[in-house]
Amino acid sequence: MNFAYYPGCYLHASAREYDMSTLAVCKALGIGLSELEDWNCCGAMEASNPLTLSLSARNLMIAKKEGLDVLVPCSICFNNLSRANSAIREDGIAKTVINEALGESYQGEVEVRHLLDVIVNDIGLDKLSKEVKVPLDGLRSVPYYGCLTIRPSAISKFDDPDIPRSLDDLIKALGADCLPFKHKTDCCGGNLLLSSEEFSLKMTGNILREAKELGADCVTVACPLCHAMLDYQQSKIESKYDIVIDLPILYFTQLIGLAFGLGEKELGLDKNFVSTVKLRKK
Repeated sequence: MNFAYYPGCYLHASAREYDMSTLAVCKALGIGLSELEDWNCCGAMEASNPLTLSLSARNLMIAKKEGLDVLVPCSICFNNLSRANSAIREDGIAKTVINEALGESYQGEVEVRHLLDVIVNDIGLDKLSKEVKVPLDGLRSVPYYGCLTIRPSAISKFDDPDIPRSLDDLIKALGADCLPFKHKTDCCGGNLLLSSEEFSLKMTGNILREAKELGADCVTVACPLCHAMLDYQQSKIESKYDIVIDLPILYFTQLIGLAFGLGEKELGLDKNFVSTVKLRKK
């Protein structure tokens, strides 16, 4: 099973631990990754029209030439690359604009896959369980999907947008307890951080409060923006609302790596802002 790997800007900068744990876990599961040559930014959250979607389409054009489908860990990049692909496959004016911007003909030949989808649905939960060396018995986690991993369903396709199961089932397959979590599909507010920091922190604070009240040992995420809000902004939320949360936020790849017995350095666990030391001892 081989893919063209699109890390996007986050995984080569502020989400290095997601990149590290992705590479380590994919190697352990036999998922071959070759990073796209000369890839460019997907346009982040600004990719909303055919011209800006051309940024994502250029990456798909490169993958087409390499003869591989694209694997994407970042939910924002996944959403943008998938929307570019859909716009081209719809064969409307967007396709014309994008291909004129590319200066080449791309017809939507490449599939865009989120890493969570590949591990849960291609590798499968049975194989995942068989690879567990250190069962996470007694560890209590809540799954947090956020907005872009599973929505809109016409783009994501691999999970129910309202009642998702993929992260829940993955946590259970590793031997951990998956707690019922009302906020698991709510927005973290990351897109509002610059325009309305107070509202954004309130949204993230509500998510963290519920996880804490449930007695979770960690929150499991699949998006670097969600991770940045829940992990990096956690100390600011504690100060603003005069509360103690102290809740580690793990990428699902880090959780898998722990269950596989991979090393903390290999998984980038020392790069999380909220310490994972107590979690690892548990």
